[in-house]
Amino acid sequence: MQCNAMQQEVKGFDENTLFSPYTKQEWRSYQHKKINEGRKTRLKIMITYPNKTAVTGAKLYIKQLTSDFHWGCGMTHRILNNSAYKKWFASKFTAADFHNELKWYYTEPTQGQENYTDPDAMLKFADEHGIIVRGHTVLWDDVKYQQKWVRKLSPEKLLQAANKRVDSVVTRYKGRLVGWDVMNENLHHNFFEKRLGKNASAYFYNRVHNIDPDTTLYMNEFNTTEHVNDEWAPPEKYLRRLKKIQAYPGNSGMKMGIGLECHYGAEPIDLHYVRNSLTLLSQAGLPIWLTELDVKIDPTLENKAQLQVIYLEEILRESFCHAAVKAIVIWTGASIDGCDVMCMTNEKLENTPVGDLIDRLMEEWKTGNIEVVSDSKGISRVSVFNGRYEVTVVDPVTDVSSSVTFKVDKVSIPDGNVHLQVLG
Repeated sequence: MQCNAMQQEVKGFDENTLFSPYTKQEWRSYQHKKINEGRKTRLKIMITYPNKTAVTGAKLYIKQLTSDFHWGCGMTHRILNNSAYKKWFASKFTAADFHNELKWYYTEPTQGQENYTDPDAMLKFADEHGIIVRGHTVLWDDVKYQQKWVRKLSPEKLLQAANKRVDSVVTRYKGRLVGWDVMNENLHHNFFEKRLGKNASAYFYNRVHNIDPDTTLYMNEFNTTEHVNDEWAPPEKYLRRLKKIQAYPGNSGMKMGIGLECHYGAEPIDLHYVRNSLTLLSQAGLPIWLTELDVKIDPTLENKAQLQVIYLEEILRESFCHAAVKAIVIWTGASIDGCDVMCMTNEKLENTPVGDLIDRLMEEWKTGNIEVVSDSKGISRVSVFNGRYEVTVVDPVTDVSSSVTFKVDKVSIPDGNVHLQVLG
């Protein structure tokens, strides 16, 4: 199914062409079902006194402290000198992807002259606000993003320089990042393979792993979910390359993850292909991150802003209903940081329609504050998004309250049963 509506004017646009042969309601119903199954846990909370007597009428105040799912945003060095932008970013996001500041061409534009001033400061800001950061990227397999001095190196000198780069950046940030993009876009490109041999990517994954063994190492690729006709990076080839990296001597047991850039819009969006791709990739049993999500719309189209929000919402909803997707990083931010194809705010940090959408979905996909009362058997039942919670119980007789925090997910509480005691 190809959604040709992206190449039409919005006048007369039928949203259901995105979902054909299903209706939008059927598509939404399936997504809702998958979200309930994969993102939420039904809790049965029993309140008793120490003598195991059920507490009838106890008030429970349930507050979500953190979510298992991360909303992220691209970040650049412009954030460092803008307090309003810092406040905006920290108030919304729990994950970040530096646009360029960790890349080799940024930290060593001239051979032998490394400068980590910007990424050091950006990571310090992130750490201070509990924002996890991806290591984007150790190396990049695209020839056009290599420094001129790198392109001129002989294979022997290139290996020496690349090893030095790996050792430098990974040692510097060892244990501080949520993951590393070790060899960016190595399905579409092969700069290092051409010069160092077919196992170049696998070798560098091994080298990074040996320095930082507890951090997840990602492939990061475009067009794996975006374009059905891209022959270089379909899900099958993605998984084949991933398994090849895992099979390299010394890589057995290495923590790996799946990074999907998700730049939509160069072709019509095919939601069926997106669903099938994510389903196939999920079978690898690895964490999936959408690392650079945006939607590009033809600027000549009427009501292009409306179309952008429509397509972005469908991509976000479809992605979120796959439990293997652990985070979504939006490849845009405030306009003061410079926008590529999307902006969440204007220069005054006021929301654009894209920003309104992100806020609305963030609110929809979290558990609001809940107040319930235990029944005659001391039981309360609630369905909550997975994450960390604080539950405060108020004794109906003494009005004394006590609080407890615990993690909610299918592993921590597989049966959904929680037993809490009040002192009485």
